[in-house]
Order: sequence, then C-alpha cells, then structure tokens
Amino acid sequence: MNRLVIFILLSATPLWLFAQEIPDFSANYAVKLNGLQAGELKRTLVSNQDGSRTFKSATQAKGIFAFFKPDLVEETSTWQQHSNTIRPQSYLYQRTGGKKEKYLSLNFDWLNKNVHIDDHKQPWILNIEEHTLDKLVYQLSLMSDLADNKTQLSYLIADGGKIKTYNIKVLEKEIITTPLGKIEAIKLTRHRAPSKGRKTILWCAPGLNYLPIKLEHTEKGGAVFTAVLRHLDGIDSTNAFQPLASKSPTFAAH
Repeated sequence: MNRLVIFILLSATPLWLFAQEIPDFSANYAVKLNGLQAGELKRTLVSNQDGSRTFKSATQAKGIFAFFKPDLVEETSTWQQHSNTIRPQSYLYQRTGGKKEKYLSLNFDWLNKNVHIDDHKQPWILNIEEHTLDKLVYQLSLMSDLADNKTQLSYLIADGGKIKTYNIKVLEKEIITTPLGKIEAIKLTRHRAPSKGRKTILWCAPGLNYLPIKLEHTEKGGAVFTAVLRHLDGIDSTNAFQPLASKSPTFAAH
C-alpha cells in the first residue's frame, strides 16, 4: 500500500504565484485494494512561521487489512520558494508498525548541490541538479503545471539513492464520482516501460486547484490500489462538485 503514497506529479505556474494559489489544506482519501475497503490516506499542507511549507502524507490499513498489513507509512516534505522555484529542504519517509520497518531521510544542500541521505544503515551523499525535487513535493508542483496548461511534464526526483526522471502524460478529461459528489478531472499517467509491470493513474480536479481526487496504482502482480477523495478542508469546493443524484447526461461516472 505504501506505493499509493508515492504518486507522481508536478507543476509550472510561476511558483511565486503557486505559493499563494495553493492554500493550506487537509485531504482524506478512502483506500481500496481490488475493490475492497482497505484503509485511508491523509494529506496536509501547512505554512510555517519561517516562510517554509510542510507537505505530509500518511497511509494506514484499516479493518481486516490491518491484521495483515498494520504498517503506517508517513512522508514529510519541507520546502521553500526560491527564485520562482520549489526548493525542497528535507524529506522523511517512515514505515512503522509492521514486520519491515523502514526509515529514509534526505537533507538538501543547495549550496553544494547535493543531498545527504540517511537510512539508519549507511549514510551517503548524492549529487543533484538545479530543480531536483523529492518524490512527495513534486506532486504539489504538478498542480501548478496543470493550472498553467502544461502538457509535457517531466521532473527530476531524488528517489532514494538515485536521481530518477518522472514523465507524466496528460490523457483526457473525465467525470469522477466521489463521496463528495461528481467532479470533472484531468486524467494523467506516469510513463513506465511495459517490462516494469506497474501502472499509476491520477485524476486532478481543475475546480480544486488541480488537487488529485482519485489515484490508482497497479502492482506488478496485478493488485490494484485506489484512493478516492472523501473529505477536504482548506480548498474552496463550494461550486466544484455536482450532487451524486444529478441526472445530467454530460456526466459519465468512472
């Protein structure tokens, strides 16, 4: 389930504007495994007194699935705006509560263009390029790129011990049904080689600052995880959703 929280996207509205346009928010998603209720995903964005902002994501199994996979997976990214770009300061990944606990921290040193990585086993240093992001905060950047009508989305991500390129493809618009109502969203996918056997799809809603409202990840073995927005605070959704009872012929639920 921890792969669900690694979702894939970036952005490009001038980031001085981006920092103002995306307000602090709290979002809660219902998580399913092969169609069965399996847990929840929570994400929050908060502004700090020193001008930095912190983006957090936490995923945990619930109900019967908690007996088999009790892990709590938490990601935290702290970043600042610098010269119209997002500069991550630190990233922390923690998986606790299960049989295979994991810890990984990244501390970015922009003066020397490297990141200090610690997994509680063997610390090391990774060289980075300008505009490198961590694998959580890049999802905020995507929201801004979509607002700027970008269709070619490619990002350098410090992912563990290497720099990876995340290529995101815009597919089409769809109407998505959520517990909050029906809402128009842009469907995107992260490009992977077919041999990888994994697939990730994301739906972002223009009416909610391009916040992801649905996530779908297919594992190599065929397991399908989905997360659908069910509660939102901080982002104005007054006119974003259509009632679930709407009979409008323009809505085709997915």
